[in-house]
Amino acid sequence: MNLTIVLNSIYSYLVNLRPEYDRSSRIAFTIGNISVMWYAIIIMSGAIIGTLYGYYRFGKRLGLDSDTVLTGLALGLIFGIIGARLYYVIFTASANEIEYKSFLDVINPRDGGLAIHGALIAVAIYLPIFCKLNKIKLLTLLEIALPLILFAQVVGRWGNFVNQEAFGGLVKVPNLANYGEITRYTVLDDATLIAQREALSHMLIPNFVINRMYISYSNASGFLCAGYYYPTFYFESVLNLIGIIIYMIARKHIKKILVGDGISFYLIWYGIVRFIVETMRTDPLYLGTTGIKMAELTSIIYIVLGITWLIVRRIKKIQMISCWDALYKEGANMRYDDYVMKPKKEKQNEQ
Repeated sequence: MNLTIVLNSIYSYLVNLRPEYDRSSRIAFTIGNISVMWYAIIIMSGAIIGTLYGYYRFGKRLGLDSDTVLTGLALGLIFGIIGARLYYVIFTASANEIEYKSFLDVINPRDGGLAIHGALIAVAIYLPIFCKLNKIKLLTLLEIALPLILFAQVVGRWGNFVNQEAFGGLVKVPNLANYGEITRYTVLDDATLIAQREALSHMLIPNFVINRMYISYSNASGFLCAGYYYPTFYFESVLNLIGIIIYMIARKHIKKILVGDGISFYLIWYGIVRFIVETMRTDPLYLGTTGIKMAELTSIIYIVLGITWLIVRRIKKIQMISCWDALYKEGANMRYDDYVMKPKKEKQNEQ
């Protein structure tokens, strides 16, 4: 008997090559008739962790009070979720991908259906207003917030892992050539599935992620047949985490990095990462029926805007203050000088 066949038989016996996706695993817990999804918990966790780090590492020392931060977070989440959902609904409806039969369908994102670009647009409108009302220096806030927003995205991508979505194409291995044209009815043999798992393992993808990437059925336009697919959500999460670490170390030690350059870092880094990842996605949002991927188009715009801001601010000499002076220097403050803290109302003792 061929040694390869023997080894494959042993492997398939030890490893479940076709792990079934249990849709109920998306539910964290249930309160009455309401199911709380892991997707929502993961997204909220990323936002809360990022906010807490930003407040205790920078905000508190730079003059922000906890009430302002909590209010900003709550409103930011509301605006972000509304923006993310509307963006998703508008472009899936315009491309005839999803039919929304009722208003409840439009506003229900519990099973997924949020687009980060929509959240960013909404927050970009909200933050300047929030800063104006609270006399906060916008550039300083953005310098602190944007790397942490990217961190929230790093965490949030794992919601896609739970929902088994935002994946790439079928893992390419030589065995696929034996099948000719692959359709949804193609059945991959054990040897092919083993080769796909090994290909993912060689990309340093953990086994628990690989197991989730066996997809037996999907409505995604790029779904071909039951098999293993590339975890694009994982690639995006890891690459963005690397970017955050590099930038946050660099801005502390390189004084040529100015407060507000975090805007350019976010736009350029995330734009490049998302563009690369989007070329692999099987379930992208399209611009109507044009065939243009919205995320790729938006990513190009981000990169152009990021480079433009980096250059123009230096030519125009807009707030040429280093990140060190704005964030780390003793006595630095992110409030404007005319800010007066409102005294907290004291509870009156009952007579």
